[in-house]
Amino acid sequence: MDIGEILSKAWKTIWKHKILWLFGLLAGCGAASSGGGNASSSAIQGSSQNGTWEIPSYVSPSTERAIEDFFQTLVDIPVWVWIVAALVLVVVSIIFSILFLMLRNLGTTGVIKGASMADQAGEDDKPLSFGEIFKGLQPHYWKVLLFNVGYQVATSLIIFILLFPIVVIATCTCGLGMVLLIPIGWFLTVMVYFTMIAIIEEELSIFQAIARAWQIITRHLGHVVVMFLILGIGQAILSLVISLPLLVSFVPILVTLLVSGFESLTIGLVISGVLFLAFLPLTIFLGGVLNAFVLVSWTLTYRRLVREDELSPEIIKKTTKK
Repeated sequence: MDIGEILSKAWKTIWKHKILWLFGLLAGCGAASSGGGNASSSAIQGSSQNGTWEIPSYVSPSTERAIEDFFQTLVDIPVWVWIVAALVLVVVSIIFSILFLMLRNLGTTGVIKGASMADQAGEDDKPLSFGEIFKGLQPHYWKVLLFNVGYQVATSLIIFILLFPIVVIATCTCGLGMVLLIPIGWFLTVMVYFTMIAIIEEELSIFQAIARAWQIITRHLGHVVVMFLILGIGQAILSLVISLPLLVSFVPILVTLLVSGFESLTIGLVISGVLFLAFLPLTIFLGGVLNAFVLVSWTLTYRRLVREDELSPEIIKKTTKK
């Protein structure tokens, strides 16, 4: 298997068939929505003592009064309103989770099917359209979705069952035992990729696709490991680079605090907010392109490994005739 040819073909594919960028965006939909949610909770350390709130000294007096009024308003809200709001929030969260899951599944199946169609097409063929890819993925969409749901449920159950042993092992080995989970996670990641590709490429059932993915990985373990290291490490580094503008957008807050002697926050907060909103679309877009490249690379890898397996019997027959 020529890894250089695969990576080069993957880049040419997403560059020619730019509709895969859209599917790549959908493939990353909601993937990082759970992170960073607790970062802002430490910005205001409020505690209710004698009806007052302890607010950091760098907050301006007007902002301090606004914060105190806000928290006082929250305290005055009846309990039943909080209960209703919590129920509505749970329902909305479930609806959005299902929506994101379906969109992410659409993006993943779209990139895989698009990569397969592009690999079979000629160099002079016109770029794929959304309609062509969508029509091609329709027979496999629900099977891939069912597989992903089953995988997430099974993973959650296994983690819940093994949580206590994992904590014990990590404690007894000072965290070194957790290193053993890394190759397991890598293997499961590739299994998920290859199972989805097998469902779409070879039109297999879920359990047949799992068996097929296992077969391909175990037969070509060396190639798969090398490809995972290239794509895994490369994706991690590029994801960090892509997210740098978002991290830089928080610099004005720090500069404002240092210049004002930790007495003012408003100007830096406004500037950081504007920069964050400006950089966010670019970050999401580049992340989608990166997702498309990785999925196309795995699809081409699967197709090349299957092709090697198909050619092997012909080579044996030729050698036996001699």
